[in-house]
Amino acid sequence: MLACLALAGCQGAPDDSCKMAFATDLPVTISGGHLLAQALLNGEPTTMVVDTGADTTTLARSSAHKHHLQLEMLNGFAVGIGGRQQVYGFDTKTYQIGRLHGGSFRLMASDLGQVDEPGVDGLIGVDFLGAYDVDLDLSGGKFTLYRTYAGCREPRTPLGGELYSAPLVSSADARPRVEVEIGGKRLTALIDTGAPGTMLFRDSARRIGLDIDTLTTDHRFQIGGVGSRRRDAVLHVLAPIKLGDLTVSNLPVAIINQRSDDDVDMLLGLDFLSRVHPWFSFSSHTLILQFPPLPSPPQPG
Repeated sequence: MLACLALAGCQGAPDDSCKMAFATDLPVTISGGHLLAQALLNGEPTTMVVDTGADTTTLARSSAHKHHLQLEMLNGFAVGIGGRQQVYGFDTKTYQIGRLHGGSFRLMASDLGQVDEPGVDGLIGVDFLGAYDVDLDLSGGKFTLYRTYAGCREPRTPLGGELYSAPLVSSADARPRVEVEIGGKRLTALIDTGAPGTMLFRDSARRIGLDIDTLTTDHRFQIGGVGSRRRDAVLHVLAPIKLGDLTVSNLPVAIINQRSDDDVDMLLGLDFLSRVHPWFSFSSHTLILQFPPLPSPPQPG
């Protein structure tokens, strides 16, 4: 049974009008720093990155051409680490993700830069994921989607053990952002399953007293993303990160020589998410974290 948690924002008795139901689960694997799941597009097997950092579900242009899809240039760009890419639109006939399937719908396509690797066809974004509550069980190798009905304004989850919560920050899009505290400074972090590691943008690093030009003893490398360019970065172990009542220590973070084009200071990626068991309660605008992580409970029946 899905129960109301003893968390901030969960006051009094559970709201019995809130109903949640299992929608589907899907195996996931981590390969090349990507969280991958399988789908069907027009009946064709398609490998997709599960990406809470992406506004829209997007197919790589290379995959669109492979499937002989007719693309229409749109007035917009996909923005990420390393710049931006032109976006295109196309109409697909059918899709299937786990047990969920449907007919014709409009989908985006773009050159995905460093994400556009052999074996990766596209991204599942929050335009799809945000319609559900999402249980991401990395240790169990799956994610599960739950439908919510009749409100569900309070956070609910079947996860047990030690649970922590943080409200999702209101923004112009549905991507999950939370406030974190580092060295007494408040920053906005995007919970980004599409990022292999945790990243901090240059100007935000300066706000907490770190300058990429003076961190001469840290490992230097280059990093890429959706954009076509690679950026200089240094790998630095941050001071403890406080997220709600949870404190995470000794997390190596890539400080990127790029300003954010968004309203976020940092990305909390798969390295962070592998330390916890996250539940994205999009219905109640709450991030729930189980720590230490435990397997998801089995589905009834």
